[in-house]
Amino acid sequence: MYEQLEAHASEFNDLQKTLADPAGAPKVEAIRQALDATAQRISDTQGATDLDRNNLAKLYRGFLAASRVIARLQEKQAGARA
Repeated sequence: MYEQLEAHASEFNDLQKTLADPAGAPKVEAIRQALDATAQRISDTQGATDLDRNNLAKLYRGFLAASRVIARLQEKQAGARA
């Protein structure tokens, strides 16, 4: 379920450096795409119980929120460079 995120682990673990890198936009976009794809995979997963479905919904919303936060941070970083 998290394979796409694992491919970007080093950039994600040092997100501040990735965001600060003037040439880092493609890496940040790849991280966001991986977060969105992971959210979609979670959304496609069927929980067996109400608790499972509730937890999957929380994960789904969390991954989408993380993607939006990273987009916002990237916008702020680009504005600071301009």
